[in-house]
Amino acid sequence: MTWDSNSAPPKRRVSKRWIWWGIAAVALILLVLSGALPGLMILVGIIALILGLVALLANGIKWARIPNRKIGAGVAGAALVLTFAGGALSGTEGTGSPETSLEEPAVAETLQSDLASFVGQPCEFDYQVMTQADANNYCDEDSTGTLLWVDQDTHDRAEADLAAAREVEAEKAAEAKMKSEEAAAVKAKESAAAKKAEIAAEAKKKEEAAASKAKAEAAAKAKAERKAADAQAAKVREQEAASARAAQKAREEQETAKPKIQTFTDSNTYYANCTAVRNAGADPIYSGDPGYSRKLDRDGDGVACE
Repeated sequence: MTWDSNSAPPKRRVSKRWIWWGIAAVALILLVLSGALPGLMILVGIIALILGLVALLANGIKWARIPNRKIGAGVAGAALVLTFAGGALSGTEGTGSPETSLEEPAVAETLQSDLASFVGQPCEFDYQVMTQADANNYCDEDSTGTLLWVDQDTHDRAEADLAAAREVEAEKAAEAKMKSEEAAAVKAKESAAAKKAEIAAEAKKKEEAAASKAKAEAAAKAKAERKAADAQAAKVREQEAASARAAQKAREEQETAKPKIQTFTDSNTYYANCTAVRNAGADPIYSGDPGYSRKLDRDGDGVACE
């Protein structure tokens, strides 16, 4: 498309879409200024959420330009975010601090009258304060839990009583804690003493058992030693008896093998001792020989002056 350079250029036509966007922006600004934005956000969020859920179930809504389930899920998610944001903005606008709450029309009117006339009347929040000049009314609970307006002195006394009650409770709690700690310490001490006594009793029991065991072992050892000694003594005695029997047998064999020499001597031969026998050359003297006597045969084996 061309035009003559000497003529004026054609006017550009504004798109209707931009006009609608401009209108929407102006409406949004007006809503923000009027404080109706949170409600509108909640309304639009609910409508969009319904459309998104329907599109999610029906696989799209053509007239709403939602072609499939995926776009429907996105619309539903965005609608939830928009609804929660509107609710948050609405809650924020509905809250106020104790200072701003007095600017409500009902409270603002009360500031024009005497504060004393409101003492005892109901109030809404325990953080409210009604101020006139240097005087204040406070919204406090009474004994039944009802919120009522009270004057400065009543409020101060209630605060002092509350502080005193808290102090008493703190003292009671500290005393109870101290008693509990003392009881725990006593219990721990008693437990430690009982444990120590138990350990000592166990050690004593072990010592007594060890002493009893050592005594039994010593007695068994002594008994075994006595038994061994008795056996050794019996063995020695048996050996001595065997030796004596062997000697007796050898003497008997020797006497049997010794030729008998008969000598005729005086049967009244007498020797005073073995020295006399040896001097006479008669030793040894056997039983039955002249001069034999038991006095000269001290071991009683039948042979005197061996």
